[in-house]
Amino acid sequence: MLPAKILRLFQSISPNACESEYNGSYNKLLYSFFPFERDFVVTPFYLPDLEGDVIVMFEVLLFNKPVFIVEVNHAIRYRLSFARRFADDKIRTRMGDLVGRCPLETLHGICAFGTKLCFYSLDARNDNAAIVPTAIPQDYTAMSNATLESRWDSDILEASGEERFHAIVEEIKAGRAGFV
Repeated sequence: MLPAKILRLFQSISPNACESEYNGSYNKLLYSFFPFERDFVVTPFYLPDLEGDVIVMFEVLLFNKPVFIVEVNHAIRYRLSFARRFADDKIRTRMGDLVGRCPLETLHGICAFGTKLCFYSLDARNDNAAIVPTAIPQDYTAMSNATLESRWDSDILEASGEERFHAIVEEIKAGRAGFV
């Protein structure tokens, strides 16, 4: 279960809050599971979004090498298919940029719209590996939009989303054991 302090942080945020209101909650969440005492650093990375705002991606580094990315987006934009596509493209691009530096077998990512989560992974040992889940063609059909929307099938405040998050944390920590 999430620590009570983190749970309260997420629960105190309005459903229509902008992404910046989630940044502290995700930062605290990541730091509590990836403490600096264990050779992890959580660092923000800023990218421009479609409206000239900034998308924040938190990168979890192990010995200054990327192992996990969390992209935080405005919760209300989840309803917009172009915002989901844009967010999906951004995290895929960032994972592609970082995978060559990942010291573990898998580079993990999460794209969040508020507390709704889509999980990503990329085999860091295979130069020809594709990001999972596979990218959806940019044809903008109702079917492709529904498929993309369904990928945000977890919520950090629900048991299934928390379990998936914990599984990634445990995999990364197990990979860290090979370095110490």
